[in-house]
Amino acid sequence: MVVLANARIFDGHTMRPGMSSVVVDGNIITAVGETAGRDGNDVIDVGGMTVMPGLITSHLHPDFYKFDIFSGEKPGKELPPGVMMAIGVRTCRVLLESGFTGYAGAGCAHDIDAQLKMAIAQDIIPGPRIRACGHHIGTTGDMNNRSRWWKRYETPGIDLCGDGPDAIRMMVRQEISRGVEIIKVFAGAGHGIPNATSRNISRDELSSLVRTAHERGAKVRAHVADKEMILECLDLGVDIIDHGDEIDQECIDLMVAAGTFWVPSLVYLWSLLEIGYAAKFGVTPALYDHVREMLPVAQQAGVRILLGDDYSGVFRTMIEDDPLDHQVGNYGREFAFYSEIDGLSPAEVLTWGTSNAGQLLVDAPATVGVIAPGALADLIVVDGDPLADPTLLSRPDEALKAVFRDGVLVIDYLPTSKAPTERSTALGREVRR
Repeated sequence: MVVLANARIFDGHTMRPGMSSVVVDGNIITAVGETAGRDGNDVIDVGGMTVMPGLITSHLHPDFYKFDIFSGEKPGKELPPGVMMAIGVRTCRVLLESGFTGYAGAGCAHDIDAQLKMAIAQDIIPGPRIRACGHHIGTTGDMNNRSRWWKRYETPGIDLCGDGPDAIRMMVRQEISRGVEIIKVFAGAGHGIPNATSRNISRDELSSLVRTAHERGAKVRAHVADKEMILECLDLGVDIIDHGDEIDQECIDLMVAAGTFWVPSLVYLWSLLEIGYAAKFGVTPALYDHVREMLPVAQQAGVRILLGDDYSGVFRTMIEDDPLDHQVGNYGREFAFYSEIDGLSPAEVLTWGTSNAGQLLVDAPATVGVIAPGALADLIVVDGDPLADPTLLSRPDEALKAVFRDGVLVIDYLPTSKAPTERSTALGREVRR
């Protein structure tokens, strides 16, 4: 057993008073308390640093790297499949080095999520806990299926298209057979993807998709922005609303009743506004302000809000030197970004990337994203108080001192450490497997 002693503990909900210890036996947290487990165990004195659940991002594209959305080429086709997988391997390592021990996929090409999860489980590569997503599912001629129509693709890239409830049902079953645990559907346009109409899929097709996914134990996440399509997604049982730019009180009430997750991904809209591309992508300051206003309302109502954004990819080709650095490895910036919104506290926002996200990442009876007896031991040690200074989580090179993934110490920068290390080529940090 390992004991993390003399620690300030954020347990996924609140900061516990005083100093406490966390006991880890194998991959499970067995005790939390002032003197828990100190006798006869491997004790690591963290010297008053913060021990907290490993961070979880709930909207991740592991293979996003560099593509030109104005070129007409399909995302997922910009590089060969093997290179796309190499990008995914790098992303997994960077996640750990950023303090993120888990992610819920939001779409990828070539079944990369499922294959990364398999490689991590077999100890081939280091990486986070993954709830695997697959392709974006849509319909023929939709907003993701209109460009370069004259080019025949042997593989689909990130987008799959079908027509009619039966075809959609088959696509969902095929996705799940390849290890997908979250079905991603482009239900509507918006959130930086303009379209002549908001609807991207018929109600009958969407109903077939949701029903089939749930029959096979998968969850459904929907890219959707306008209120009409949000309400339809909620009515049909979609589990995760991605973006939801026009969410209002009616939507919030339905989400609370159903236990629906919401991933606002507001950093992306802010980035478009900052670099002057908002109008081209159908984004307005009023829309951005509306989402900001709805977030505290949703939080107080009890919506399970999650962190996650479309990091990397698009901004690499928009401007030569992206001052916003909306890239892989900057996931932690969201904690400070949302904490600055009036009506939201740092503790509330931290739950979006810990306890709330853990409810999506694993299925009961497993528990993650919290520090409590019986929970999976995905933990990080941070030098400082992330409630007093949420920007700590955006500076892992300074603040991140240790990462436990499934009870194993995979990153160790603790002052008392004598553990062997190896140099990471991803961010120049040392990682111990």
